[in-house]
Amino acid sequence: MSDFIRPNVILSKCLEYCNCRYNGDKVSDQFVRELADFVNFIQVCPEVEIGLGVPRNSIRLIKDETGYHLVDSMTGEDHTAKMDSFIEKFTADVAAEEIDGFIAKNRSPSCGSNDVKVYPEAGKVAALGEKRAGYFTAKLANIFPNIFIENEGRLKNFKLRENFLIQIFMLAKLREIIASNEINKLIKFHSNNKYLIMSYHQRGLNKLGRIIANHQKGKTAATMLEYKKQLIETIKVRPDTGKRYNMLQHIFGYVSSDISREEREYFIEVARSFKKDKVSFSLPLAILKAWIIRFKVDYLSKQTIFEPYPAELINRSDSGTGRL
Repeated sequence: MSDFIRPNVILSKCLEYCNCRYNGDKVSDQFVRELADFVNFIQVCPEVEIGLGVPRNSIRLIKDETGYHLVDSMTGEDHTAKMDSFIEKFTADVAAEEIDGFIAKNRSPSCGSNDVKVYPEAGKVAALGEKRAGYFTAKLANIFPNIFIENEGRLKNFKLRENFLIQIFMLAKLREIIASNEINKLIKFHSNNKYLIMSYHQRGLNKLGRIIANHQKGKTAATMLEYKKQLIETIKVRPDTGKRYNMLQHIFGYVSSDISREEREYFIEVARSFKKDKVSFSLPLAILKAWIIRFKVDYLSKQTIFEPYPAELINRSDSGTGRL
Protein backbone atom coordinates (compact mmCIF):
# COMPACT_ATOMS: atom_id res chain seq x y z
CA MET A 1 0.00 0.00 0.00
CA SER A 2 1.24 3.51 -0.73
CA ASP A 3 2.76 5.75 1.90
CA PHE A 4 0.35 7.78 4.01
CA ILE A 5 0.34 11.56 4.17
CA ARG A 6 0.57 12.83 7.76
CA PRO A 7 -2.71 14.48 8.78
CA ASN A 8 -2.57 17.82 10.60
CA VAL A 9 -4.45 17.30 13.87
CA ILE A 10 -5.17 19.83 16.60
CA LEU A 11 -4.81 18.22 20.03
CA SER A 12 -5.96 19.31 23.46
CA LYS A 13 -2.48 19.14 24.95
CA CYS A 14 -3.65 18.00 28.38
CA LEU A 15 -3.95 14.66 26.56
CA GLU A 16 -0.57 13.02 27.10
CA TYR A 17 1.62 16.11 26.66
CA CYS A 18 1.10 18.74 29.35
CA ASN A 19 0.03 19.03 33.00
CA CYS A 20 -2.31 21.87 32.18
CA ARG A 21 -5.71 20.74 33.44
CA TYR A 22 -7.41 22.92 36.02
CA ASN A 23 -6.12 20.64 38.80
CA GLY A 24 -2.58 20.41 37.41
CA ASP A 25 -2.99 16.96 35.89
CA LYS A 26 -2.60 15.60 32.40
CA VAL A 27 -4.54 12.70 30.90
CA SER A 28 -2.69 9.57 29.82
CA ASP A 29 -4.04 8.41 26.47
CA GLN A 30 -2.78 5.34 24.59
CA PHE A 31 -4.35 6.32 21.26
CA VAL A 32 -2.69 9.74 21.28
CA ARG A 33 0.67 8.09 22.03
CA GLU A 34 0.26 5.65 19.16
CA LEU A 35 -0.94 8.33 16.75
CA ALA A 36 1.96 10.68 17.42
CA ASP A 37 4.26 8.89 14.95
CA PHE A 38 1.78 9.25 12.10
CA VAL A 39 0.28 12.75 12.35
CA ASN A 40 1.40 16.31 12.91
CA PHE A 41 -0.02 17.38 16.26
CA ILE A 42 -0.79 21.05 16.86
CA GLN A 43 -1.08 21.20 20.62
CA VAL A 44 -3.23 23.73 22.38
CA CYS A 45 -4.73 24.48 25.79
CA PRO A 46 -7.07 27.43 25.25
CA GLU A 47 -7.52 28.04 28.97
CA VAL A 48 -3.79 28.39 29.62
CA GLU A 49 -3.40 30.47 26.46
CA ILE A 50 -5.80 33.12 27.79
CA GLY A 51 -3.72 33.44 30.94
CA LEU A 52 -5.43 31.09 33.39
CA GLY A 53 -2.97 29.49 35.79
CA VAL A 54 -2.29 25.89 36.73
CA PRO A 55 -3.89 24.87 39.01
CA ARG A 56 -6.95 27.11 38.70
CA ASN A 57 -10.62 27.25 39.47
CA SER A 58 -12.54 25.22 36.91
CA ILE A 59 -14.37 27.26 34.31
CA ARG A 60 -17.97 26.78 33.32
CA LEU A 61 -19.99 27.18 30.14
CA ILE A 62 -23.05 29.27 30.94
CA LYS A 63 -25.98 30.36 28.84
CA ASP A 64 -27.97 33.56 29.25
CA GLU A 65 -30.09 35.77 27.03
CA THR A 66 -27.00 37.00 25.15
CA GLY A 67 -25.61 33.54 24.37
CA TYR A 68 -22.88 31.28 25.73
CA HIS A 69 -20.04 32.44 27.97
CA LEU A 70 -17.00 30.99 29.73
CA VAL A 71 -16.85 32.00 33.37
CA ASP A 72 -14.98 31.07 36.51
CA SER A 73 -17.17 28.46 38.20
CA MET A 74 -16.56 29.98 41.64
CA THR A 75 -16.21 33.74 41.15
CA GLY A 76 -18.22 34.23 37.97
CA GLU A 77 -15.38 36.14 36.27
CA ASP A 78 -16.11 36.18 32.53
CA HIS A 79 -13.31 34.93 30.27
CA THR A 80 -15.30 35.00 27.03
CA ALA A 81 -13.68 38.09 25.49
CA LYS A 82 -10.18 36.75 26.13
CA MET A 83 -11.13 33.42 24.60
CA ASP A 84 -12.60 35.10 21.52
CA SER A 85 -9.35 37.02 21.03
CA PHE A 86 -7.27 33.85 21.37
CA ILE A 87 -9.50 31.91 18.96
CA GLU A 88 -9.16 34.65 16.35
CA LYS A 89 -5.36 34.55 16.59
CA PHE A 90 -5.09 30.76 16.81
CA THR A 91 -7.31 30.07 13.80
CA ALA A 92 -5.42 32.65 11.73
CA ASP A 93 -2.12 30.99 12.66
CA VAL A 94 -3.23 27.44 11.79
CA ALA A 95 -5.30 28.27 8.70
CA ALA A 96 -2.28 27.80 6.43
CA GLU A 97 -1.68 24.33 7.91
CA GLU A 98 -4.96 23.03 6.46
CA ILE A 99 -6.24 21.15 9.48
CA ASP A 100 -7.66 17.66 8.99
CA GLY A 101 -8.88 16.85 12.51
CA PHE A 102 -9.14 17.79 16.17
CA ILE A 103 -8.89 15.48 19.18
CA ALA A 104 -10.61 17.28 22.03
CA LYS A 105 -10.77 16.67 25.77
CA ASN A 106 -14.20 15.30 26.57
CA ARG A 107 -16.45 17.28 28.91
CA SER A 108 -14.06 20.26 28.88
CA PRO A 109 -16.04 23.55 28.87
CA SER A 110 -13.54 24.92 26.39
CA CYS A 111 -12.55 21.84 24.34
CA GLY A 112 -15.31 19.26 24.72
CA SER A 113 -16.79 18.07 21.43
CA ASN A 114 -20.42 17.27 22.26
CA ASP A 115 -20.78 16.49 25.94
CA VAL A 116 -20.27 19.74 27.87
CA LYS A 117 -22.77 20.66 30.56
CA VAL A 118 -24.32 24.11 30.34
CA TYR A 119 -25.22 26.13 33.44
CA PRO A 120 -27.34 29.22 34.04
CA GLU A 121 -24.64 30.92 36.15
CA ALA A 122 -21.59 30.37 38.35
CA GLY A 123 -21.83 28.94 41.84
CA LYS A 124 -23.72 26.00 43.27
CA VAL A 125 -26.54 25.66 40.77
CA ALA A 126 -27.89 22.76 38.75
CA ALA A 127 -26.98 22.34 35.09
CA LEU A 128 -29.61 23.26 32.50
CA GLY A 129 -29.85 19.76 31.03
CA GLU A 130 -28.30 20.87 27.75
CA LYS A 131 -25.06 19.39 26.44
CA ARG A 132 -23.05 20.82 23.57
CA ALA A 133 -19.54 21.45 22.27
CA GLY A 134 -17.14 23.44 24.41
CA TYR A 135 -16.70 27.13 23.65
CA PHE A 136 -13.37 26.80 21.81
CA THR A 137 -14.46 23.69 19.89
CA ALA A 138 -17.77 25.22 18.77
CA LYS A 139 -15.99 28.30 17.43
CA LEU A 140 -13.32 26.17 15.75
CA ALA A 141 -15.95 24.00 14.03
CA ASN A 142 -17.69 27.12 12.75
CA ILE A 143 -14.46 28.57 11.32
CA PHE A 144 -13.19 25.23 9.95
CA PRO A 145 -16.37 23.30 9.04
CA ASN A 146 -14.39 20.75 7.02
CA ILE A 147 -12.33 19.25 9.83
CA PHE A 148 -13.28 16.07 11.67
CA ILE A 149 -13.67 16.49 15.43
CA GLU A 150 -13.73 13.77 18.10
CA ASN A 151 -12.97 13.65 21.80
CA GLU A 152 -10.66 11.21 23.51
CA GLY A 153 -13.53 9.55 25.36
CA ARG A 154 -15.40 8.58 22.18
CA LEU A 155 -12.15 7.50 20.52
CA LYS A 156 -11.88 4.64 23.00
CA ASN A 157 -14.71 3.05 21.01
CA PHE A 158 -13.22 0.98 18.18
CA LYS A 159 -15.76 1.90 15.49
CA LEU A 160 -15.58 5.62 16.22
CA ARG A 161 -11.78 5.51 16.37
CA GLU A 162 -11.57 3.62 13.06
CA ASN A 163 -13.91 6.10 11.42
CA PHE A 164 -11.88 9.08 12.63
CA LEU A 165 -8.66 7.53 11.29
CA ILE A 166 -10.24 6.85 7.90
CA GLN A 167 -11.49 10.43 7.73
CA ILE A 168 -8.26 12.22 8.63
CA PHE A 169 -5.98 10.08 6.46
CA MET A 170 -8.29 10.37 3.45
CA LEU A 171 -8.54 14.12 3.89
CA ALA A 172 -4.76 14.44 4.25
CA LYS A 173 -4.19 12.55 0.99
CA LEU A 174 -6.73 14.70 -0.80
CA ARG A 175 -5.00 17.80 0.58
CA GLU A 176 -1.78 16.70 -1.15
CA ILE A 177 -3.62 16.10 -4.42
CA ILE A 178 -5.32 19.50 -4.32
CA ALA A 179 -1.91 21.12 -3.81
CA SER A 180 -0.65 19.39 -6.97
CA ASN A 181 -3.55 20.79 -9.08
CA GLU A 182 -3.30 17.71 -11.33
CA ILE A 183 -6.65 16.27 -12.38
CA ASN A 184 -5.13 12.87 -13.17
CA LYS A 185 -4.13 12.51 -9.53
CA LEU A 186 -7.68 13.26 -8.42
CA ILE A 187 -9.00 10.66 -10.87
CA LYS A 188 -6.57 8.10 -9.43
CA PHE A 189 -7.56 9.06 -5.87
CA HIS A 190 -11.22 8.58 -6.69
CA SER A 191 -10.55 5.24 -8.36
CA ASN A 192 -8.44 3.88 -5.49
CA ASN A 193 -10.96 5.02 -2.87
CA LYS A 194 -14.03 3.78 -4.72
CA TYR A 195 -14.99 0.99 -2.35
CA LEU A 196 -14.00 2.87 0.79
CA ILE A 197 -16.29 5.74 -0.21
CA MET A 198 -19.00 3.24 -1.24
CA SER A 199 -18.91 1.83 2.29
CA TYR A 200 -20.10 5.26 3.47
CA HIS A 201 -22.65 6.10 0.80
CA GLN A 202 -23.31 4.87 -2.75
CA ARG A 203 -25.06 8.10 -3.78
CA GLY A 204 -22.15 10.13 -2.43
CA LEU A 205 -19.77 8.04 -4.53
CA ASN A 206 -21.93 8.67 -7.59
CA LYS A 207 -21.95 12.43 -6.96
CA LEU A 208 -18.16 12.44 -6.67
CA GLY A 209 -17.89 10.54 -9.94
CA ARG A 210 -20.06 13.11 -11.70
CA ILE A 211 -17.90 15.96 -10.38
CA ILE A 212 -14.85 14.39 -12.01
CA ALA A 213 -16.74 13.53 -15.21
CA ASN A 214 -17.90 17.15 -15.55
CA HIS A 215 -14.40 18.58 -15.13
CA GLN A 216 -13.54 21.27 -17.64
CA LYS A 217 -10.05 22.13 -18.82
CA GLY A 218 -8.63 25.08 -16.94
CA LYS A 219 -10.97 24.61 -13.97
CA THR A 220 -9.04 21.94 -12.07
CA ALA A 221 -8.83 23.93 -8.83
CA ALA A 222 -12.59 24.50 -8.80
CA THR A 223 -13.25 20.83 -9.54
CA MET A 224 -10.99 19.73 -6.68
CA LEU A 225 -12.62 22.06 -4.18
CA GLU A 226 -16.07 20.86 -5.23
CA TYR A 227 -14.87 17.27 -4.90
CA LYS A 228 -13.47 17.93 -1.42
CA LYS A 229 -16.73 19.49 -0.26
CA GLN A 230 -18.75 16.51 -1.48
CA LEU A 231 -16.27 13.97 -0.07
CA ILE A 232 -16.46 15.51 3.39
CA GLU A 233 -20.26 15.51 3.25
CA THR A 234 -20.20 11.85 2.21
CA ILE A 235 -17.88 10.57 4.94
CA LYS A 236 -19.09 12.73 7.84
CA VAL A 237 -21.14 9.87 9.27
CA ARG A 238 -19.50 6.53 9.93
CA PRO A 239 -20.54 3.72 7.58
CA ASP A 240 -23.22 1.37 8.80
CA THR A 241 -23.17 -2.41 8.48
CA GLY A 242 -25.66 -2.49 5.62
CA LYS A 243 -23.59 -0.18 3.43
CA ARG A 244 -20.44 -2.15 4.16
CA TYR A 245 -22.22 -5.41 3.37
CA ASN A 246 -23.33 -3.98 0.03
CA MET A 247 -19.76 -2.90 -0.74
CA LEU A 248 -18.44 -6.41 0.07
CA GLN A 249 -20.87 -7.88 -2.47
CA HIS A 250 -19.53 -5.54 -5.16
CA ILE A 251 -15.94 -6.69 -4.56
CA PHE A 252 -17.01 -10.31 -4.28
CA GLY A 253 -18.41 -10.07 -7.80
CA TYR A 254 -14.89 -9.70 -9.20
CA VAL A 255 -13.70 -13.06 -7.85
CA SER A 256 -16.82 -15.17 -7.33
CA SER A 257 -16.56 -16.92 -10.72
CA ASP A 258 -12.94 -17.96 -10.07
CA ILE A 259 -13.46 -19.76 -6.78
CA SER A 260 -15.05 -23.06 -5.86
CA ARG A 261 -18.67 -23.47 -4.82
CA GLU A 262 -17.54 -24.27 -1.28
CA GLU A 263 -15.49 -21.06 -1.13
CA ARG A 264 -18.42 -19.02 -2.41
CA GLU A 265 -20.74 -20.51 0.17
CA TYR A 266 -18.23 -19.90 2.92
CA PHE A 267 -17.79 -16.23 1.99
CA ILE A 268 -21.55 -15.70 1.76
CA GLU A 269 -21.89 -17.20 5.25
CA VAL A 270 -19.14 -14.96 6.64
CA ALA A 271 -20.62 -11.86 4.99
CA ARG A 272 -24.05 -12.62 6.44
CA SER A 273 -22.47 -13.11 9.87
CA PHE A 274 -20.87 -9.67 9.51
CA LYS A 275 -24.22 -8.18 8.56
CA LYS A 276 -25.66 -9.64 11.76
CA ASP A 277 -22.74 -8.13 13.72
CA LYS A 278 -21.42 -11.56 14.69
CA VAL A 279 -17.95 -11.13 13.15
CA SER A 280 -15.78 -8.08 12.56
CA PHE A 281 -15.54 -6.29 9.21
CA SER A 282 -11.89 -7.32 8.94
CA LEU A 283 -12.77 -11.01 8.41
CA PRO A 284 -14.66 -10.79 5.08
CA LEU A 285 -12.17 -8.15 3.93
CA ALA A 286 -9.24 -10.47 4.65
CA ILE A 287 -10.88 -13.30 2.70
CA LEU A 288 -11.46 -11.02 -0.28
CA LYS A 289 -7.90 -9.68 -0.12
CA ALA A 290 -6.51 -13.24 -0.21
CA TRP A 291 -8.47 -13.98 -3.40
CA ILE A 292 -7.44 -10.66 -4.96
CA ILE A 293 -3.79 -11.56 -4.39
CA ARG A 294 -4.33 -15.11 -5.60
CA PHE A 295 -6.03 -14.05 -8.85
CA LYS A 296 -3.88 -10.93 -9.33
CA VAL A 297 -6.80 -8.49 -9.56
CA ASP A 298 -4.65 -5.37 -9.88
CA TYR A 299 -7.50 -2.87 -9.79
CA LEU A 300 -8.76 -4.19 -6.46
CA SER A 301 -5.30 -4.59 -4.96
CA LYS A 302 -4.97 -0.79 -5.00
CA GLN A 303 -8.23 -0.19 -3.16
CA THR A 304 -7.76 1.71 0.10
CA ILE A 305 -10.62 -0.18 1.74
CA PHE A 306 -8.04 -2.87 2.57
CA GLU A 307 -5.74 -0.41 4.38
CA PRO A 308 -7.35 3.01 4.83
CA TYR A 309 -4.84 4.10 7.48
CA PRO A 310 -1.48 2.77 8.74
CA ALA A 311 -1.73 -0.84 9.90
CA GLU A 312 0.28 0.04 13.01
CA LEU A 313 -2.75 1.98 14.27
CA ILE A 314 -5.09 -0.99 14.16
CA ASN A 315 -6.16 -1.67 17.75
CA ARG A 316 -9.41 -3.49 18.32
CA SER A 317 -9.67 -2.61 21.99
CA ASP A 318 -13.10 -1.13 22.64
CA SER A 319 -14.50 0.62 25.67
CA GLY A 320 -18.03 -0.21 24.53
CA THR A 321 -18.94 3.43 25.15
CA GLY A 322 -19.12 6.50 23.02
CA ARG A 323 -21.34 4.97 20.38
CA LEU A 324 -23.30 7.16 18.01
